[in-house]
Amino acid sequence: MAQVSCQESLSDSWLESPVLHVGGYHRAQEPLSKEFISPVEARRMSRILRRAVCTSLSALRDAGTDVPDAIVTGTGMGCMENSEKFLVDIARYGESLLKPTLFMQSTHNTISSLIAIKLKCHGYNNTYSHKGISFDSALLDAWLQLKSGPARNVLVGSHDEVTELMANVMEHSHPEYSFVTEASFSALLGMDSDGALCEVASVRLLHKPEPGEVAALVNGCQPDAVMTGISGNDINDGPYDAVLKEIECRSLMRYKNIFGDNFSASALGFYAGTKIVSSQQVPDCVMLPGTTAPDNIGTMAVLNQADGEDWSVIVIKRV
Repeated sequence: MAQVSCQESLSDSWLESPVLHVGGYHRAQEPLSKEFISPVEARRMSRILRRAVCTSLSALRDAGTDVPDAIVTGTGMGCMENSEKFLVDIARYGESLLKPTLFMQSTHNTISSLIAIKLKCHGYNNTYSHKGISFDSALLDAWLQLKSGPARNVLVGSHDEVTELMANVMEHSHPEYSFVTEASFSALLGMDSDGALCEVASVRLLHKPEPGEVAALVNGCQPDAVMTGISGNDINDGPYDAVLKEIECRSLMRYKNIFGDNFSASALGFYAGTKIVSSQQVPDCVMLPGTTAPDNIGTMAVLNQADGEDWSVIVIKRV
């Protein structure tokens, strides 16, 4: 797996020395794309496309795989930068002198399509755009492809960019996001356990559940730790508080204070949880105040909610 965020890109250095930001809006740290994309190709790609290609190729390289059997992507807003440029051109020039490239590279499924073209992957290809559970939906699809289909490995990712204009809009439309940033994450899920970081034991999505129903799912897997999307913002944290009161595990973690918030934030929660379980290394800054890290983490539940209505429970196990 690989990530591009406000932490050091394509790196796990945040485990030992995280960059701590103070609220507001922060763009992601751009990866060095020359290793994966030629300068000629890079000039024709927007930032989100370059990031998606870099994280995808990095994850595949680390897994020793050239071409996955399937590609599944989640994105809340798609290619916002190109969408904005295209709309500005319409306002400025009407329906004449428009650049077709901006339109072609502004749709949500542009991301997984470009990755497939780059890898010459002709297998199953799907994109989910379900706001804050876009990644969770993509992960569930990828998990099902492995469990029930012919796919032996699936490249799954979630990518969202936040432009300055979008950050200003989100300040008013999504007051639950107090630390806004960007995310690009890719991981290769496979049936072969050799060299695996962790096992994704289960993925569950729920719509408008009762707090006790969510807590029962978490308690049922008897986790040693729970990774939550708590950010310190009361609007965001309210739904979590109701569920955490009924959760038996008291080793509670967070990731949004490190990676920020956006529609693909849950992908970085999954990434952070997986890295912590596989390395057994728990940075102090991920622990919620008043809780302590367990001596050994065999099972972790990653808990995510969007708009207080949609929830996901992802169970990760050490291999």
